[in-house]
Amino acid sequence: MSADEGDIQNMADLETKEGTVPSKVVAKEEQPLQTTQESTASEPAVSTHVTSFELKEQAVVSQGMERGHWACNAEFIMAALAITTDYSLIWRFPFLCYMNGGVVFMILYAIFLLLIGVPIFYMDLSLGQFCGRGPAHIWNFSPLLRGVGVGMVVVNAVLHPMFGVIPSWGMYYLFQSGSTVLPWSTCSNSWNTPSCVEGQTLPFNSSGDSYVFGSPSTPGLEYFNNRVLQISSGIEDPGGLQWELVGCRFGTVVLIFAALFWGVKVIGKVVFVTVPLICVLLLTLFIRGMTLPGSLKGVRYLFYPSADRLLDVQTWSSAFLSAMYTTGMATGIISTLASYKRFTSSALRDSFIVYGVTLVLGIVTCVMMFGFFGALAQTKGVGINEVIDSGPGAVFVAIAEMIAHLPVPNFWCFIFFFMFLLIGVNIQVLGAEVVITAVLDSLPRRSRLIRLAITAAICGGSFLLTLPYLAKGGVYFFTMVDVSVMRLSFFLLGFLQFLTVGWIYGMDQFSRDIKMMTGLRPPVVLKFIWCFVLPLLILLLFLQSLIHHYRLTYESYIFPVWAEVMGWFISLLPLAPIPVFVVVAIMFTGNQPPMSPKPDWGPADPAYQAEYDRQRYRNITLTERMMAVFVS
Repeated sequence: MSADEGDIQNMADLETKEGTVPSKVVAKEEQPLQTTQESTASEPAVSTHVTSFELKEQAVVSQGMERGHWACNAEFIMAALAITTDYSLIWRFPFLCYMNGGVVFMILYAIFLLLIGVPIFYMDLSLGQFCGRGPAHIWNFSPLLRGVGVGMVVVNAVLHPMFGVIPSWGMYYLFQSGSTVLPWSTCSNSWNTPSCVEGQTLPFNSSGDSYVFGSPSTPGLEYFNNRVLQISSGIEDPGGLQWELVGCRFGTVVLIFAALFWGVKVIGKVVFVTVPLICVLLLTLFIRGMTLPGSLKGVRYLFYPSADRLLDVQTWSSAFLSAMYTTGMATGIISTLASYKRFTSSALRDSFIVYGVTLVLGIVTCVMMFGFFGALAQTKGVGINEVIDSGPGAVFVAIAEMIAHLPVPNFWCFIFFFMFLLIGVNIQVLGAEVVITAVLDSLPRRSRLIRLAITAAICGGSFLLTLPYLAKGGVYFFTMVDVSVMRLSFFLLGFLQFLTVGWIYGMDQFSRDIKMMTGLRPPVVLKFIWCFVLPLLILLLFLQSLIHHYRLTYESYIFPVWAEVMGWFISLLPLAPIPVFVVVAIMFTGNQPPMSPKPDWGPADPAYQAEYDRQRYRNITLTERMMAVFVS
C-alpha cells in the first residue's frame, strides 16, 4: 500500500472511531447490502433498498442542499414510460414494420429492445441514481470528457423547440374536432384545390416513400398542408407566422410550465395521471380499430411473415437503431429522471419493467395502426401500401381521414388527438427538465424562487425559438433539424459514454457503485455488452450512416445545398462542448488528473461517501479492467 493510500485509510478509520460515518458498510463484498442497518443515536441508519411501489412520501435521507425526489418509485416508472412511448410509437414504428417485413421487424425489434435497450437504459439509470445529478455533472467522473454530458444537454436544448411544434399541431386538430363537419373530410373548403378528390388516396412513387408530385390529392393532405401549415414553396421562402399554431404553442407552453415550476413533486403527479390515461385511450382506440370493417386485412398484412427480410442488413440495422432510439440514448433524459430516485432504489428491475411495458404498448399500437390502415384501404378501395406513410402524414393525414369515416367521428378525433397532445406535453416536460436540472446543479444554492425563474426563462426561450417552425416554411426547417441534430451526436455521444464508463472510469468501479446502491453487482452479460458489444455496433452503424447519406427531402421538395450545409452545422452543435472541456480539463484543473473523478464526485447519499472514498484511489491495470468485465 502506498503512503497516500495509507493516509487515506487512517483518515477513514479515524472518522469511523469518532462516529462521523453515518452508516456501517458490509465488509464482505460477496454479500448484498442489508435492507436494514443497526443504528444508534450517533449513527443513523441508512435508508432501505426500495423494492416496492409504495405510494406515500418518504423522508429524504440525504443531507445538505435540498434536492427533490420522486414520491415513490412508480412515479419514476411512469416518467420513464413517458419517454420510451413517444411519437415514434405512432408514426415511425408502424411505418418501419411495413417497410421491413412486418412481424419479422417486430420480432427483431423486441429482441434488440431487451438485449440492447435494457443495458443502455440500465447504465443511464445507474449513473443518474448514483450521483444524484444531471448529465452535465455526471461526467465529473471523467472531467476530460465532461463535454459529452454537456452535449447531451445541448441535444435537449435544440430538440425542445422543434418537438414543441408537434403538440401544437395536435392541439389545433383537437380544437377542430369540435366542428360540425370535420374540415379534413371534404374537398368543399376554401383551401382545397381542383385536384382534391374525396374517397381516393394518393399513389406512391417508385421508391414508395413519398407521394407523386402533381397527382390527385386527398382532403386530409390538403387540410394539413394548405390549412394547418399553410406551407410555402420551400425553406428559402419562410413566409409569415401561422398565428393559430402560435396560439396553440403558447397553450402547450403554459401547460408545460405548470408541470415544471414546482419540480419533480409536481412532475411525478402529472405523469402518474397522463401515462395511465394515455394507455387507457390507446386501449380504447385499439378496441375501436379492431371492430372496423377491413381492419383484419391490415392486421394480416402486418403479421404475414416475409422470411427474405431476415437476410436484409437494412432490416437488422433499422431494428437495432429503433431499439436504441427508444432508450433515449445520448439525450441524458433517463439519467436526469434517475437522479431524483432514492439512492438505494432498484435499477435492473426497473429497467426490465419499463421495457417490458414499452414492448407491449409498441405491439398494441402497431396492431391498432395497421387495423386503421386496413379499414382506410377498404373504405377507399385501395391496397394497404397506398395508405401508409412515414412522418406526420401517418397521423395528420391517414389517421385523421380514417377517423373522419367512423360513426361519431368528432368523438373519436377528440380521443385520438387528446392522447396525442398528452404524449407531446409529457415529452416536452421531461426534455425541459434535463436543461433545468443542468442549470440548477450548477448553482451554489437552490430555492423555489430560483427554480421558478429558471423554468420561466427556459419555457419562454423555447416558445420564442419555436416560432421559426411555426412559419409557413417551418415544416422544412422542422425536417432539417429533425434529421440533423441526432445525425452525429446520437452515435458519437453514445460511443464515448460506453468507452468512458467501461474503460476509463472502469467497470470494476462502476460495478462497485451499483452494488453500493442496490446490493448486487450488474450481471456479467450486461458488462460485456457495455464494454464490447455496444461500442463496436455503434461505431459500425455510424460508419454505415455516413456511407449511405441521402439528400434532405420533404415529400417531393429537395433541400438546397445551403440548407444541407446548415444541417451539418446543427449536427455539430452537441459535439462542440467536447473539445472545449478537453482544453479546460488540461489547462485549468491543476493537480487534478483530467481522467480521474473530481473530489466532489461520489454517491448522492452522504452516508456512503466514506466507503466510496476508500475505493476511489484503487489503481488497476488495463488487464485488471478487462478481467473485471467477466467477474460477477
